[in-house]
Amino acid sequence: MQKLTILSTEIRQDADGRYCLNDCHRAAGGVAKDAPAQWLRTDHAKKLIKELETMQNCTVSETAGKPVEMTTGRNGGTYACKELVYAYAMWISASFNLTVIRAFDALVTKGPHNERPLTRDQKIAEAFLLLHENHEKAKQEIAELTPKAEGFERLANSKGRTNLREVGKELQIGSKRGIEFLREIKWTFRDQAGRWKAYAGAVDAGYVEMKYTTYTNSAGEEVSTQQVFVTPRGMTRLAQRLGMQ
Repeated sequence: MQKLTILSTEIRQDADGRYCLNDCHRAAGGVAKDAPAQWLRTDHAKKLIKELETMQNCTVSETAGKPVEMTTGRNGGTYACKELVYAYAMWISASFNLTVIRAFDALVTKGPHNERPLTRDQKIAEAFLLLHENHEKAKQEIAELTPKAEGFERLANSKGRTNLREVGKELQIGSKRGIEFLREIKWTFRDQAGRWKAYAGAVDAGYVEMKYTTYTNSAGEEVSTQQVFVTPRGMTRLAQRLGMQ
């Protein structure tokens, strides 16, 4: 049986004829943000899969069964029908989508004796195209994130340390969500007494600090307690993390 090859990467098929998206991901460069699992979380992918599943009296591409299937084991991975391979490739980039379309066309129009491997110059041209596009996308993402991060850095430096209740407000995600976000990324936690504490790793990285504060209780007594503060460095890092999500 003739194999589908994309940019010199052989794309495996399962018993139902679905194609391995993990192999497609590797052919596209293997960038983490382009992984099949990331694409499957998108609304577009979910809607497309649902549409394929509900189609009546229609064979899903050349495959049988579900349009997408995840398997484990030695040959495990995410296997999808041709329509989903096209959609996944387009999500990665227009140029990779075009490469995938041409690979499928070659599979259909060229017999095993007529199929010719890519020449060295063609391989270099394909690799250069993908490298250039990924580089341009990375530059664009950096350009979009830098002003936002710089803005938060200026704000954080002007305010000094930020207490937990104010973090979410400054990041415009709400006070409650800000506190929860710090817990999710393992910067803070509650001790057995319910008091907020900072993880040593976040303190060592300069993202948070534990400082003693003094207040007067209802009995008129002055009480000292430790309180967690996010540093200017920490606020900048939070802004960058939120901007990339």
